[in-house]
This record gives sequence, structure tokens and C-alpha cells, in this order.
Amino acid sequence: MEQEIYKDGKLVLVSCIIVTKNNELLLLYRTEHNHFETAGGRMQLSDLKDKNKITMDDLKKAAVREGKEELGDVEFSPLKHFVSVEFKIPDGRNAVAHKFLTAIKKGTPKIMEPERFSKIELVPIKTMKKYPLSPDLKLLVPNFNDYLKSIETNKNTS
Repeated sequence: MEQEIYKDGKLVLVSCIIVTKNNELLLLYRTEHNHFETAGGRMQLSDLKDKNKITMDDLKKAAVREGKEELGDVEFSPLKHFVSVEFKIPDGRNAVAHKFLTAIKKGTPKIMEPERFSKIELVPIKTMKKYPLSPDLKLLVPNFNDYLKSIETNKNTS
């Protein structure tokens, strides 16, 4: 396994928040933790252009790599930083997850790690809090509510 990256004592994680045109999130159901999560994972040393610092481009590159590892041969729209959130992962370590909004431009997502995930589901953003969510996604429910409001505002002003 490649070396994990820590910054300020926190494990650095990245993920793709895949949003559909119908304001649904593409989530993976992680069997061992009994929750839904975004496609993503640990940033690795090979994701860094300069081993001494982490850039936004490095984070995006890692998020795309992780998304493809978990969802297969898909092409993502340009990633847009959504939020970074600090939380504890299930094994108790402190982590910071850098979340990027994107969509699938090409390809059909499929489960590439069946030992880890049992299904892919499209979860409506409006009702996402009713689902068993990963610790970091639970923290983001208010951010998604703001995201939906901003979309509605943009529709009404266009």
C-alpha cells in the first residue's frame, strides 16, 4: 500500500461529490460501515507534484484517481472544490476530507471494489439526511441545503 498523506496530524482524504441533473448524489453503500459515502479515499504520496506541499491540483488529481478506482472507466466534468471537512474516520483517526463537486460526463459507473461496496444509489439531496450517511457526509447536510438554495436562486435570476 502506498504511503498515506497527513497534514497537521490529520489523514488527508479526497472525494468526488457526483451530482446529477436531478439534484441527486451518486453514493456507494459501504457494507462494513453500513452507510452511504462518496467515491473517494486517501491521498497518496504519488498524487503530489511537490512532496513538500499539497496543492488544489494535487487534491483534484487524487479525487479523480479515487473516483475511477471505485467507479471504473468514467470521465468526470471539471472538479470544483465544495468544502473541506474535519472528522474522525471509523478507526478513530482524525481526518480532513476535501470534497469536490463533479458530474459524470462519459461512461457508466460500476462497483469496482465489491469487497467494500454492495451498491450504487442515486440519493436525492433533499432527502439525503434520511439515509445512513458516512460521518463526513452527515456534517455536510447543511452545505447541501445551501447548495440547493443557490441553484434555485440562479434559476430564478436567469
